[in-house]
Amino acid sequence: MLILLLILLVAGSVLAGAHGMRLSRRSQVAALDNVARYGYDPGELAVQVAPKNENLALERRMASLARRLTSADYEGRLRIRLLQAGMYETRPSRFLMLRMTACVALGAIGLMASRHAMNPLVAVAEIVFAPMLGWMLPETMLSSRITRRQNQIERECADLIDLLAITVQAGLGLDQALKVSAERLTGPLAEEVRLMLNEIRVGQSRGEALKRLADRAPTPTVRSFTRSMAQSEAMGVSISSTLKALAIDARARRKAMAEETAQKAPIKMVFPLAVCIFPAILIIAAGPGLLQVVHTLNGLG
Repeated sequence: MLILLLILLVAGSVLAGAHGMRLSRRSQVAALDNVARYGYDPGELAVQVAPKNENLALERRMASLARRLTSADYEGRLRIRLLQAGMYETRPSRFLMLRMTACVALGAIGLMASRHAMNPLVAVAEIVFAPMLGWMLPETMLSSRITRRQNQIERECADLIDLLAITVQAGLGLDQALKVSAERLTGPLAEEVRLMLNEIRVGQSRGEALKRLADRAPTPTVRSFTRSMAQSEAMGVSISSTLKALAIDARARRKAMAEETAQKAPIKMVFPLAVCIFPAILIIAAGPGLLQVVHTLNGLG
């Protein structure tokens, strides 16, 4: 009965989260979806095109509860973090709802597990730490996704800047060179460049679009690229020579990252060696001798 009740609670939480995550009517928010792909906040245009309240009622209720557990500026920082993770169509309120759902679901599991705990301290720990784990787990997963994505963007910067330098030297303008380079590459950096070009098409200045690119991908090479391009445009410096210097710097930074990763490899190999390989070697080397000692002692007994 307890297992069945636990399954029902978890299933109910998952269904509630799925229901709250449903997008609004496509016919009413198609414009907002398009703008969201450009990196804008759909909430800024909610006055012109507002989704139906009944589709977002559960999400708004749970998000309002989650806001009481966060700081005042958390939602603003969360909006930027979602963009950095590449989750352009995910609203901050939806992520807050997911955190609240995970907190309730793991809290219910911890409460059920505490009833079978032999030690009262273990029961109290399960009741207290299970909701905390559910609350922190989505944030941890988001941070991990941001880290992986930013590392991948940093690795791809050298190839993008090389292509930009070549295409600009061939006679293309910067915007056209960005378009050609983004079409030749795949990955999160190419997506960010295409998004920046879309922002320029909808009316943003190049300097503002470059600033938003640096906010979405705050890696050292991207920040250096956006700052150099903005300065070159403001002071009239040749973009070709700037890109050539940036390409050299990006290659040097990429080489340094590869050397750093190689130096970390021996340290990372210690744990699998100690857990997986050394016990097997010990069993093979000392096992026959231990068996012989055991048989000798049994014979003497």
